[in-house]
Amino acid sequence: MNYSDVIRIRPFRNLWLGQAISQLGDSFYFVAFMFMVKKITKSDEMVGLTGAFETIPYLLLGPYAGVLADRIDRKKIMLWSDLVSAFVLSGFGTYVGLGYSVPGWLILSLAFVLSSIRCFFMPAKGAAVPAMVPSNLVMKANSLSMATQNFMPLIGLTITASVLAVLYASSPQWFFFGVVVINALSFFGSAYFINLLPSILPERSEVAESHPIRDFMDGIRYVRKRHELTVLVALTTVFRLSVAPFFVTYVAANDQWWGGPKHEGSPSTLAWMEISFFIGMVISFPIIGKLKTVRPALWFSWSLLVIAICIGLMAFSKNFWLFFGWNVICGLSVPMADLPMATYMQVSVPDAFRGRTNSVLNMIATGVMPIGTVLGGFFITKIGITMSFLLMSMGMASACLIGLLDPRFRNVRMPEEAVS
Repeated sequence: MNYSDVIRIRPFRNLWLGQAISQLGDSFYFVAFMFMVKKITKSDEMVGLTGAFETIPYLLLGPYAGVLADRIDRKKIMLWSDLVSAFVLSGFGTYVGLGYSVPGWLILSLAFVLSSIRCFFMPAKGAAVPAMVPSNLVMKANSLSMATQNFMPLIGLTITASVLAVLYASSPQWFFFGVVVINALSFFGSAYFINLLPSILPERSEVAESHPIRDFMDGIRYVRKRHELTVLVALTTVFRLSVAPFFVTYVAANDQWWGGPKHEGSPSTLAWMEISFFIGMVISFPIIGKLKTVRPALWFSWSLLVIAICIGLMAFSKNFWLFFGWNVICGLSVPMADLPMATYMQVSVPDAFRGRTNSVLNMIATGVMPIGTVLGGFFITKIGITMSFLLMSMGMASACLIGLLDPRFRNVRMPEEAVS
């Protein structure tokens, strides 16, 4: 797919470059962080609790994050989010590098703080993209952004699975220090390119007279007036609640299924399993970006159902390469769900409501994930890995039926300007 027409748009190019750098750093950090939690605490429940602390900010801060994205310069929100993340990670990296033991409270605090910052970044970024490119290029811009978002982790995870895994074998402390510092530097790099952007002010005139709570309630009322957005929130909420225990179960499978007789899974196998997922997405995003997806909700529902089926099959796939294959299919399916629906929301929602609409969806849908992640650790202990995968699969499949059985939702059509 030729992306030259969107890359030539300088503001979008700078945003894209900044995110590419940041996502490369994240790819080193995320798997290593959850792996570190498991190795330090020896507890699946603690992995689940850490995941919960990563998602709680979307419930607590999501409303204000969306309001802020519709009130002030979105460039400033993204810039400060990157800088604060960089300094927080620099402090944590220094702590790890000095050889101090990492207590549970610090792990939970770090997860909460970094997610809180990201909670502000995402609505601002989602609202900024349509302001940078013409309507007929939004789908292509999203495709490039999402393809890069998944290609960079592919690079980072490959390095983690090979080079950094060797470092872990010789010194776990320096392994953890290295991935934290790389992520911190990536946020500084992203901030450099974000700083090159022009101001991205929301298109509204009543900001000075309005109150943040009133703004957010206006956002909720806007979503409720549009049936397809209300159904999307319901579907996504049930789906994310069901998928929330996945990474917790993933980490447990890395130890118990592929970790040998001592149940000592390595960062290498965990990274390769993540690589399989990103391989699918890297392949799929350019393809789906080229298609004219006229009925985005139908794509969304069917694609998520495929993911639900694959996760159910993972329950019976203790063979590493079989599990790897199901994960590739999941990766292929995610862009088919996300890209058309994200583009539909961006081009069909007025600029003045984009931040709040994004925030309402994330607050409600992501806000339920702490329940799922905590339950993930509990389920592994009580019913085992196989039943945990099956339970997630059934929950996700039931969520997809919400979209497939609602005719007004599944028949939603993409605005003409996005497919012309």
